[in-house]
Amino acid sequence: MIIPCYNEASRLPADAFISYLNRVPSVQLCFVNDGSRDDTQVVLERLQRQYPRQIEVLNLDKNQGKAGAVRAGMLHCSGQGFDFLGYLDADLATPLDAIGDLQAALDQKPDLDLVMGSRIKFLGADIRRDPFRHYVGRVIATFISNILRLPVYDTQCGAKLFRRDVVSGLFNEPFISPWLFDVELLARLIRKHGRANVPLHAAEVPLKQWIEQSDSRISPTYMFKMWYELYRIHQTYRKVG
Repeated sequence: MIIPCYNEASRLPADAFISYLNRVPSVQLCFVNDGSRDDTQVVLERLQRQYPRQIEVLNLDKNQGKAGAVRAGMLHCSGQGFDFLGYLDADLATPLDAIGDLQAALDQKPDLDLVMGSRIKFLGADIRRDPFRHYVGRVIATFISNILRLPVYDTQCGAKLFRRDVVSGLFNEPFISPWLFDVELLARLIRKHGRANVPLHAAEVPLKQWIEQSDSRISPTYMFKMWYELYRIHQTYRKVG
């Protein structure tokens, strides 16, 4: 699992990562230090020394944004023989135990290339989101679904898992947007399989828990820039599938 990190020294939930690795030794983590300006590298390298077989640290000299950090980590690990590769946010809004649920979905359906965590609030699920951000997110999600012409509920949840053999093709090209690259990944799946066949190769898995963290890395002003990036994505991929 790729964990993109930017200035996470004071908030990285190290104990949660350690507890999970002790319980699930088959999972390996690649922390991508995305040009942090604090002591993130020191914190990550300390974790790596504790768990050298399960933790790798990839340091990027310059901040590339989440898309660039995830892409760097995915391509770095794609040749290491793992069956599955994915990514999670460093704040663990999606708990690490969700990895097992995503993998189970891939195990059950061999044709799937990608499974995406989805923040759907229903009885039995612990989904905690700021109401305003939730409703704004639903407007954005509907817009994204219309752009892709796919019935996708939640492209922007930071929990996804891929089969190794599709990673190179999906991540080889740089992304247009530093935060909306998940939309581009689905557009690239459309390009690979055709729009009608994407539901056979990608699926959403409702998360059992997702707790919004207050220290967001997205600037409030990005909301204005985001619409331009969606327009660029639409223009770039509108002829696929």
